[in-house]
Amino acid sequence: MAEISKSLDTALTSDSFWESINILISKPHVINRRLWGGKIWFKNSCKPKTAPFIMPATLHQLNDLVTTDNVDQYKIQILNELNVENVLSNTTDDEVQVEVLLMELLPKNYSDKQAYQVACSWKNKPLITFYDVTPSNQEQKLCPDFSYTIHLNNSHILLTAKTDENSKSFKWLSNTLLPQLIKWGTESKSHSTKSNMCNESLSLVSQTKYYEKYNDLKVKYGKEMVKIWPECTDASKFVYEDVAIAAYLLLLWERDEPSKSKSFVDLGCGNGLLVYILTQEGHTGIGIDVRKRNIWDMYPPGVVLQEKTITPTDTSLFPDIDWIIGNHSDELTPWIPVIAARSSYKCNFFLLPCCAYNFDGSKYQRKNSYKSQYNDYLDYIRQLCVQCGFNIDTDRLKIPSTKRICFVSNNRIYLEEEHTQYSNTIDDLINKGSTNTLQNIEKEFKAREPVERVKNCTQIDKSIVNSIVDCISKYLLEGCLESETTWSKGKTAEISELIHLIPKEQLSILKSECGGIQTLLKNNHNIFEVQSGRVGLRYPKTINEVNLVTRKRKFNKQTTIKVQQKPCWFYNNHPQGCPLSDSTCSFLHVKENK
Repeated sequence: MAEISKSLDTALTSDSFWESINILISKPHVINRRLWGGKIWFKNSCKPKTAPFIMPATLHQLNDLVTTDNVDQYKIQILNELNVENVLSNTTDDEVQVEVLLMELLPKNYSDKQAYQVACSWKNKPLITFYDVTPSNQEQKLCPDFSYTIHLNNSHILLTAKTDENSKSFKWLSNTLLPQLIKWGTESKSHSTKSNMCNESLSLVSQTKYYEKYNDLKVKYGKEMVKIWPECTDASKFVYEDVAIAAYLLLLWERDEPSKSKSFVDLGCGNGLLVYILTQEGHTGIGIDVRKRNIWDMYPPGVVLQEKTITPTDTSLFPDIDWIIGNHSDELTPWIPVIAARSSYKCNFFLLPCCAYNFDGSKYQRKNSYKSQYNDYLDYIRQLCVQCGFNIDTDRLKIPSTKRICFVSNNRIYLEEEHTQYSNTIDDLINKGSTNTLQNIEKEFKAREPVERVKNCTQIDKSIVNSIVDCISKYLLEGCLESETTWSKGKTAEISELIHLIPKEQLSILKSECGGIQTLLKNNHNIFEVQSGRVGLRYPKTINEVNLVTRKRKFNKQTTIKVQQKPCWFYNNHPQGCPLSDSTCSFLHVKENK
């Protein structure tokens, strides 16, 4: 095959080029959606055995999967093929010209085969070549099956490979990977001063063991649970998120004491799936939540779930429990380390903060305007954990959520005989900066209501909703005449403009029930469309358009969206009526009684 290439203009420097390559190697899953992640088996600084150094076009494939038993053998084989040798620790940087690593690419789909790549970097070029060395019996689909080189040459980044120019893999490298490398390298400078609490994922457990454990639990519990999920929440997200957290906790507990069963309490356990998995895997615990979920009745008898309100008083302590779990525990989040600290000297906790709350259950207000609300709250909670006397580890979970930074306690910073004395200081910690005493804070703590309030506009009087819709639509249709030959959608307006049109008493009702005007507009999406903060009337949808959306969303084949069931708003309210005919409009063309 002929050598083909692709070149892009770039402002990357040598340093930013290697920063981008480092992201590609350490986090390949962020660019390759087929991957869960990767594992580096070895990484060696080398120098050429002879000059000039020429990288080979290909490397031999490995004979078998890489293990701790054969990795040294493969290292010798790969370095010999590259014609390089290891350098001593006291070798100068000038002599270290080449870096060689062997990486295992792990598939997101557990039934797929893993792949192996060798990356050979020529530091003073800058240039890197990737070789596919996956055993031939693997038939991997995770990375290009040909060797390719990425080279920064002055103001160009150049990709070269010996493959067919119509190769899907080469097109992916050209159209996806190269632009992303440029983007990473460009962003690296602007983000260099950004302070992140935790940059590495799964730093407290073995990534390889986690990958195996997560996929085992996914097969064992996840797939069947998704099928029978009775809640109205997204089954795929919530089920696999709890499977991931369970895998993490199981490995965390195995790391500390491999053969010992742990006792735990999950405060704010929600659907109880985490409690179910941990219990089935041999640990003993209970889940407590203010509301019972439909799925609770589907768990076996050994899964203990309690419906009750937890208030942070001295009665809400767990002296015989090894671990307190706070997984998106909302109002209880700041109390998790406090409850663990007061329960016993040996009690630890796992805390995954999400919504930001104070001790009294009120919403947390950001203290540092230079940080996001989430990062500022993480700082606050971490400081609180330390002040409660814990050694704290911070980690980033691999879960389908933007809130994935967790805190894990690692015993205490004080001796056991100081426990009573140290616990008394927690009262002062909670009272600090508050006009209330600890007793008053505990007494006035606002837990969520046992019956969840519906706050989505559905509880607002229909006449108020119709009045607001009428007010907004008339404003957007100002100047639109019935005599015009072309049907008009009217003008668009900023949401801030529309707010001034609505009576204050109606705005107050909106805010108390659904958070504001945006929810009302969303609920009336058959009339309005919102784009980049501007509101306008939408063009009515035809029956065919509605059916097409149904198919794209992959509904069950027996499920269809009913059309022409409700009166058409445009037919009744637009000065020019509905632009669609009676037979094509997805709504019914009948006059409403007003």
